[in-house]
Parts: sequence; structure tokens; C-alpha cells
Amino acid sequence: MRGAATTPSRGHWDRAVEEALRGPALGAWREYMRRVYARLIREWLPPPGGGPTLKTDLFEEAVTSRHPAADLGRGLVGIDGSEAVARAARNRRGGGPGGLRPVVADLRQLPFRSGGVARVLSGSSLDHFGSRSELAAALAELARVLAPGGVMVLTFDNPHNPVIRLRNLLPFPWLRRAGLVPYYVGVTPTRREALRRFEELGLAATRIEPVAHVPRAPAVALSALVERAAGTRGDRLLVRAFEALERLGLLPTRLRTGYYLAFRVVKRSPRPARARRRSPG
Repeated sequence: MRGAATTPSRGHWDRAVEEALRGPALGAWREYMRRVYARLIREWLPPPGGGPTLKTDLFEEAVTSRHPAADLGRGLVGIDGSEAVARAARNRRGGGPGGLRPVVADLRQLPFRSGGVARVLSGSSLDHFGSRSELAAALAELARVLAPGGVMVLTFDNPHNPVIRLRNLLPFPWLRRAGLVPYYVGVTPTRREALRRFEELGLAATRIEPVAHVPRAPAVALSALVERAAGTRGDRLLVRAFEALERLGLLPTRLRTGYYLAFRVVKRSPRPARARRRSPG
């Protein structure tokens, strides 16, 4: 953990979403990231049905129409700790039957009954806690609300990527002033740490994959530049270039180039209690 890192307040995210809405649309970057998550949703999550789907973190839904919620289907509940983010996401996506139902809630204390959620998508939401104990509490809550046999897809910042490792060593105020990180990033579990925590919570990891191999900071800057210079046509060409770079995920170096580690986990069904043996007599 870097220095005296603390989990940011709701006001931090209120300001972050306001700044994002005032800034460039970053269409190419956001479309590329939507496609990264769309593939995970398509290949790793079961189809909608059997219970609601929970999406954690509504920041992307608040700032762009190119967001993962569009690929999750009906029965979608989204949570965010910021009322401003949740309101902006609802205004953009729409509520009602088949729409997004936003809920303002803390990931460490979810307002849902145990075992009531069939599917979960948590896209880098757990990367913003200032301590490992807070991260563990949030993950335990997600495990609690997931139904036995339910599937959860999570991504964490990838600490095995040397750029992420260097970022984690630097103080957040420095990164913010340099324009490299638009919002607070906290502790990052290693692959081994994540797997151990899943096991403790009764979750079985069935897939692990490094994803998003395009370097974030240069890609965001290039996306803004192309957007100003070439508009929609430039966005389309840049998305193709980003997707071509995503093929780095096929190489042996993929654990070093991926910016996120994606996990597919399934909640184990509780073991039936053994019948007590009657003593003879």
C-alpha cells in the first residue's frame, strides 16, 4: 500500500464524474474497453435469467453510451457509492423494465439479501480501496449476495504488469497532477492473493486471463487527439488498432502486458449436512 492511502469519499467520485463529463468523449478508448468486457460477458457469464444481474461501479455508464451494462441484458441492477454517478448513469441508460436500476450503496455493505444475485460483473471496482481489509470486506459481500452456482466476473489492476507495479509505488497526488490517473487507485492483489481469498469465500476460480493489453495513458491521450482531428472516422480506425494490439494476450508475455487480471469465479453450492449415525441399542 502506498504511503497513507485512504479510500476516497463519495465527493471524490462526484468530482471525477463531473470532470469526465466536461472532458473529451474518448470514444475510441471507451469503445475498446467496452469490447474487452463484452467478450468476457459473452464467453464467461451465463445468459440472463434465474435472478438479477449485479454490476458494480456505474462510472462508465455515467460518462458514455459505450459501456459494459449495454451487453448485460435485462434484469440489471447497478450499484455505485456516488449519488451523482448513479443519477448520471440512470439518465443516460434509462430505468424501468429492462433498463438499469441504479442503487447508491457501499460495496462493503450491500443492501441485498444473501444468495439473491445470479450474475455479477465487477469491472475494476475493487481497485479503489485504501487497505486490503476493505477490499476483503467488499469481496466477501459480493460472495454473500451471489447465489450458489452463480457466476461472477471480476477484474483487478494487474500488479504483474511493470507499468502498474510502478504506478502503485508512486503517491496518488503525483499521478493525479501529472494527468496519468484521473481518480484514486488503491491496493492491488496479486493473482495468488486473489485465488486464496476466493477459496476462503467458497468461490472457485474457473478462468484467469490478463486483458486490456493497450497501454492506458498513451491510448487515452491518442484517443482525445484523434477525436479532435478526425472525428468519428478516426475513432473507428483507432478502435481497430487497439483491438489488433489486444492480440498480445495470445503471447507468452501476456501476464506482463495485460493491464487487468480477469477472473471467472463460481460460488460453490453448500455441502449437504451428513446424517447423524444412530448408535446401536
